[in-house]
Amino acid sequence: METGSCGWVRRFLGPWKDGELDPADAARIEGHIAACPACAAQARFEKWFAGEVRRLADRPRAPERLAQRVSFELRRAQRARRVRRAVWAAGGVAAAAGLALLVAFVTRGPVSGSGSVADRSAAAQPSGAGGVAPSAPPAPPGFRLAAQQDGDPFAAELLDRHDRVVRRTLPLELATADGNAVSNWFEDKVPFRFRAPRFSDPRVRLRGGRLTHLGDRDAAYLAYDLQGRALSVLVVRGDGGPVGGERAYDAGGRTVFAGRREAVSYAVFRDGDLVYALVSDLPETALVGLAGQIR
Repeated sequence: METGSCGWVRRFLGPWKDGELDPADAARIEGHIAACPACAAQARFEKWFAGEVRRLADRPRAPERLAQRVSFELRRAQRARRVRRAVWAAGGVAAAAGLALLVAFVTRGPVSGSGSVADRSAAAQPSGAGGVAPSAPPAPPGFRLAAQQDGDPFAAELLDRHDRVVRRTLPLELATADGNAVSNWFEDKVPFRFRAPRFSDPRVRLRGGRLTHLGDRDAAYLAYDLQGRALSVLVVRGDGGPVGGERAYDAGGRTVFAGRREAVSYAVFRDGDLVYALVSDLPETALVGLAGQIR
């Protein structure tokens, strides 16, 4: 893949705008933008669009019926990313401004949804008698158990993505408690399909999602709340990429790799060709227990 191409640059303009890229990739994009008027214009539009959404997000929310109608019409027209690209390609800046207003209504509008929940053990315990037991099974394909925790780049990325949204208040691109709506929103944004994770603990509530990346792979970021404590869940295609953890556990019938850094825990497991990662300030074993609940 030629990383200096317009296609590569435009694919990662969103993460670059949000400060999610590592310095080398960010510098590569900025160098390309400096020499490419078309990509520079696209970058300006991305920043303007995000600024409009943030500015309008604090305004009074639209009535629920209006928000649902707008959401329905937007889905029928096209998914948000395709619309933005098509609008810019046609030079329709005015149409894009209208879309920003609609997105602000949708992202602030309340959408409720409960969904069925599996009846699984919720409590995480550190040893054999409970639902979470430390173990040392061979790592499944696409995983590696980190030999040096401090040097594990994947874990560092997970904590960074969590920090950007929770501490730096990076906005969610879709704000809803409806898991089906979140799954549908990601359909044309990531190269895989998945169902928004559901937990057997009814206190865990979905807040919404946004597009992010892990390494060079597009990833889904989902925000949850557990009695006022932030819980981040990231989903990415495994494809043999490096995934590490300081300890291995058996939780809910799956192998979960976990660790803790700077008062923040992470837990990672594989389901088919997808990797799920949970990040929170919860105790490590509690987070592993939540990973065991996901169905």
